[in-house]
Amino acid sequence: MEVKDYEKKSLWNYINNFNFYDVCAVYIYAATVVDSGTCGDNATWSLNSSGTLTISGTGEIYDGYGENSEQPWYNLKDNIKSVVINYGITNIPFAAFRDFQNITSISLSNSIERIELGAFINCTKLSDVSIPDSCKYLANDAFARTKWYNNQPNGVVYCGNFLYTYKGTMPSNTSINVKNGTIGICGGFYNESNLVSVTFPNTLEYIDNRAFSYCTGLTSITLPKNLKNIGTEAFSNCQNLKNITLPDNVEYIGRLAFSDTAWYNNQSNGLVYLNNWLLTLKGDTIKQANTITVKNNTIGIAVNAFGDDEYYIYDELGDGAHASTINLPNSIKYINDDAFSKCRYLTKINIPDGVETLNCFSHCKSLASINIPDSVKTLGGFYDTALTNITIPPNVTEIMQSAFLSCTSLKELSIPVSVTKIDNGAFDGCTTLTDVYYSGTKEQWDNINIDTRYDSNAPLLNATIHFAKEITNKPVITSSQVTKTNNTYTFNVNVSDVTSDCELIVVLYKNGKVANVKTTTLTSNATNNKTLNLTATNADSAKIFIWDSLKNMIPLCNAVTKNL
Repeated sequence: MEVKDYEKKSLWNYINNFNFYDVCAVYIYAATVVDSGTCGDNATWSLNSSGTLTISGTGEIYDGYGENSEQPWYNLKDNIKSVVINYGITNIPFAAFRDFQNITSISLSNSIERIELGAFINCTKLSDVSIPDSCKYLANDAFARTKWYNNQPNGVVYCGNFLYTYKGTMPSNTSINVKNGTIGICGGFYNESNLVSVTFPNTLEYIDNRAFSYCTGLTSITLPKNLKNIGTEAFSNCQNLKNITLPDNVEYIGRLAFSDTAWYNNQSNGLVYLNNWLLTLKGDTIKQANTITVKNNTIGIAVNAFGDDEYYIYDELGDGAHASTINLPNSIKYINDDAFSKCRYLTKINIPDGVETLNCFSHCKSLASINIPDSVKTLGGFYDTALTNITIPPNVTEIMQSAFLSCTSLKELSIPVSVTKIDNGAFDGCTTLTDVYYSGTKEQWDNINIDTRYDSNAPLLNATIHFAKEITNKPVITSSQVTKTNNTYTFNVNVSDVTSDCELIVVLYKNGKVANVKTTTLTSNATNNKTLNLTATNADSAKIFIWDSLKNMIPLCNAVTKNL
């Protein structure tokens, strides 16, 4: 809004007191909001009349923008001159501002954790880029074809704590010492055949997709001790790379990370390991086997290890291992994304306790049941499986995007109260889902952040939700006795105040691990004196539980502990 005439006069006098001269007029404008909207579960955007787009709130901006010009601010792209990301926002998603050629400046708060592929690509007037220390991931091409990049000198280009790329023509027999403090290598060494050696600092945490692909001059690499993430095809087609040293802290190895290297080509057919990681299956014999057993002490399974090399995840092309049974050792800690994708004949697999993220079974069309360990916290990747029912373990906090997409056989689902977020499309196409058993109350259910965009979770919301029973008169264990004959333990348990059917469970433990379990139903309005016999060798303790049901697993009274 323009300042009124009488206000201009006062300002004129004020400025004159500070000896400013040759001022012909003074105007003050208050920028007004011209458009606004939402861009995340807890994120909003607004564009003012000065051309500043401000994003505020907490958490993530919705991903998936840019592919089809779906950014909510896309139609205003010619009006946007600057971008301000306020504190609380944690990401800038894929292609969020791609081709916004009037943006000249960006301001990123110290809450940003990720800047995804092509976030500001082709913002040709963007000249100033400053990455906050909070950022832990900067993708390749995030700032490609910007004025900032064009102004960088030839050679290794850094952006904040990241090695962004190599610019210009690399001289023959180039060796690069990545500077200390660098936490990520975004890419940009692709097809640099003149690169003969790289020295990595111990601060390095990830190497992005195709960062060193086709660097045919490399013969040996020693990856630093704190490295956690190696991206898709990171060293693929380094045809002279013979020696690879992998540290113990790696948590993620992308698809074909070391394919077509001299090291890989020298591996025998069968299961291909690098240190204690299973990378892939080599040769038709192992791919056609009915049973595959992963060796002991393996800690990780790489992306698409059992899957299709062509990586056609979202269509019917390609095929994975033909095994119906895959045996995993208890040493497994990391099962990377799509590790078993398109294993169409897989019916049986054990998931070891300790795995925290599971996103790996898409297109396993014969997989009708699976036991998921309590260690899992983030769950996804069951797209197009034959599951009829699934129990989400009690520590899961997030059900990932498209987790159970097109699971047309899924009828029943048990969700624990620990779940706080259900992402877009998690239950899209679950046409037979009828019953959801939730271990919390309706109020707690209503507080779950369920993505409702495009009605993609409609099957979940349209199912019958069975909430935890509100028990006022809880059962009481009035007495419990145990006797032992050889290795058989006999429990006599008396329970009173059983007002509705529930489950009595006795668990034997040995050295802190479950040795045996037995359950029996307690019936309302009946005498609940129960005798249960359990056999175990040298069990040292037992616990007696009463749960609402085996499906809901809601405790109704304090567990009774017995030392044996």
